[in-house]
Amino acid sequence: MAADGTEQHVTLKLMVMKGKKKVVIAEAGKEFVDILFSFLTLPLGTIARLVREESKVEPPELALLRSLHQSVENLDNGYLCTDACREMLLRPRNSMEAYCRRLKLNIDDTEPTEYFVCNNLIYCSYTSPVLLSSFKNKQCRCGRMLAKPISAEASCVFDGFVKSNSRFMITDDLKVIPNSMDKIVNVLKNSGIKSMSSVNVMSVNITKNQVIYMLKCCLYSKTVLTDLFLEKLPREILHKRERIVPSDFKANENDSGKITVKIMQRKSNGKIVFAEGKEDFANFLFNLLTIPIGGAVDLMEGCSCVGSLDGLYNSFIDLDEDYFTTKVKNNKFVDPVLAPQLKLDSLLPLTCDYVPEYFCYVNIIMEDYYLTSVCKSCVPYLERCVPVEFVDSISYTNNNDKGYLKGPTTYMVTDDLVVTPSSSISVMFLVSSMSIPVDDLQEKVVSIGTEECVRILQASLSSTSALTLGLSHLTEVKEDN
Repeated sequence: MAADGTEQHVTLKLMVMKGKKKVVIAEAGKEFVDILFSFLTLPLGTIARLVREESKVEPPELALLRSLHQSVENLDNGYLCTDACREMLLRPRNSMEAYCRRLKLNIDDTEPTEYFVCNNLIYCSYTSPVLLSSFKNKQCRCGRMLAKPISAEASCVFDGFVKSNSRFMITDDLKVIPNSMDKIVNVLKNSGIKSMSSVNVMSVNITKNQVIYMLKCCLYSKTVLTDLFLEKLPREILHKRERIVPSDFKANENDSGKITVKIMQRKSNGKIVFAEGKEDFANFLFNLLTIPIGGAVDLMEGCSCVGSLDGLYNSFIDLDEDYFTTKVKNNKFVDPVLAPQLKLDSLLPLTCDYVPEYFCYVNIIMEDYYLTSVCKSCVPYLERCVPVEFVDSISYTNNNDKGYLKGPTTYMVTDDLVVTPSSSISVMFLVSSMSIPVDDLQEKVVSIGTEECVRILQASLSSTSALTLGLSHLTEVKEDN
């Protein structure tokens, strides 16, 4: 809310075709464009949570993200390696949170990153390095819990993505174009407009709830602004199946890692009923929730075939650096960057944002303490400034498990990405609930590498059959099945 109690909003101008419910183009400045570009930073798990709370439209494609999210919610604690794993998946950190923090309408309600040190910090400060965690209640080497909050010295706070004096045009499918007369004329020509008398100009205000709805529309529609501002009711969602991965996608030849999965498919139509795999398969699927959606599009080489997402992503990539507040796009959007400490062994080429290098300052007499990026000079016996070491939030346990899930456990994954621990009873119940004759089932063992992981990722965003479509090239099933 604003200081006067009114709801915060951002204003933009729309150029609308007369007599038609169709937005030709919008004109906006920094506030609105920063919001659009912030969509690309949101992890898939955050998107699953946000769009589930917005009930105007429920595109079937989004159900797969919701299935993964719900699977994590329903998983018993005994299957998770650490207590932090569920939080890391259900409320994944945004590696670009510093850029999004000052947005006028920031829809990411994930709590800002906090840091914790040992409850017995003064004692542990005599042992270098001091352990530091971004999740509460990890265990210190002394046996106590890392549960004492510690603040960091004020660091640079980024002011969004684009410069404050910039003006842009936004097309109905969310392409962002620098404001210039020749480009406006091209857009008008491409829209079939021959005279300015055939268009109206109107101003609209967009609120936080509308931003969430716009995010959802972005994932299925190519007329996002029209849907958001001119349609009183959601229009019928038309589904057009497109190719699952770019035809020229090539897996890394040096990638030798593979995940072995047993699939059960129908003989009659080739559709996969379910797959069974070890915890490495379930870890891969759950880890999709931590990937920023802009990074997901990058993995698909800018061709996700998901709503207006590709246009928005490529607008960011193609925008001249002079429009940006920093050279953020050089490494933050071009590569799929996860928040620090979220990366685990994965067949997808994911990178983690750098972990900040901190020192822990402790004033023993005043019991004052904080994190600093510079090692300070200290008064002997009264002050200490020691290096810190980040605790691995995923695998910092006493066993050899690597990832979110303990092993050895076999998991069953349905075509719509419901993930559960496998059992004979659950398998029989699934087959029975789908009324599938037993003699219509056939089993096949497949190996999943980087290409298959990217295909499953794209299918999870653009279809309701992630396994059938994502693995169609291995099962000899045509994608139009």
